[in-house]
Amino acid sequence: MKLTGKVRMFEGFGVVASALLAGGQEMLDVSEQGKLTLPEGINPQGFNLLVAVPKTGRTFVTQKNVGDEGGGYHDRYTTRLEGFVPGFKATLMRTPIGVVRAGVNVWTSWRQDQPNRLDCYKLGKDGSLELFQVGIFTHDDGQTWKLHGEYRWRGQLYLNAGKLVGVPDHHRWGSLEGGTANRTQIFSHPEFVALAKSAKFPEFKGTEADINPPLPLPSAPGRAIVQWYIPFVGQTGQGPVSLHKDDGYNAWIHGVDIVGLLPDIDGEIRLHRGDEISFTGTKTGWGAKKNSPPKLVGVRLVSRVQ
Repeated sequence: MKLTGKVRMFEGFGVVASALLAGGQEMLDVSEQGKLTLPEGINPQGFNLLVAVPKTGRTFVTQKNVGDEGGGYHDRYTTRLEGFVPGFKATLMRTPIGVVRAGVNVWTSWRQDQPNRLDCYKLGKDGSLELFQVGIFTHDDGQTWKLHGEYRWRGQLYLNAGKLVGVPDHHRWGSLEGGTANRTQIFSHPEFVALAKSAKFPEFKGTEADINPPLPLPSAPGRAIVQWYIPFVGQTGQGPVSLHKDDGYNAWIHGVDIVGLLPDIDGEIRLHRGDEISFTGTKTGWGAKKNSPPKLVGVRLVSRVQ
């Protein structure tokens, strides 16, 4: 099998990925930045995602149910494959990632038990833990499709009164528990349990602030602090922010409303937990969330979390 140009390698994490059109047999060409090349004239109805990790490593692939708040991890829609890349074990998302079309708006299904991404966890023998997500999205209503991957959490696991707790190696990752994300449910996943038998977890001697780093406060009205931001979420990436006390309580930001921020090496606009932003206004009644907090418009980055 010739794989040149058919897979994207995320060398920092040690994972490779590929994408197929739903029901297709051929892997799509993918650029170094993750742009997928589709056959001319094709309007995709879905994608099958293929992710592979080293056979001899300490990484495993699973999926999180984000259709339910705090949903758990499962492997209901995936199949393990051999022979994709020599020395790697592959996970195929056999039920395709769905493509949603509503008028001119196009995006990949994400708020469900089978979202548009897979979670790759790496548990080191020293108790270190990393979470890397790989998935497929479009941020321009189907003009461009991306096979994207990025770290969502990195840190160290400790034993605290007989239970595992996670301390992020940078406060931009936030709590491993992740608010409503409940990522600590990974501790009960069979592959985590198996790897934990050969891992050594130090005793925790820190504070609650180490486990759950607090966010700073906005410096002035018209500014906000990013709680989290995920490119796989919504139509153009989105996340909640904490507003200044004079502006309300919280709001949402969408990638389409971010201005003046240069794309990163992957060609993506990226914000992190703890970044401070400014905004020129708000919009209520957006999308299907008619009673949700407002979204911000005219969003600009003021300062990066240090």
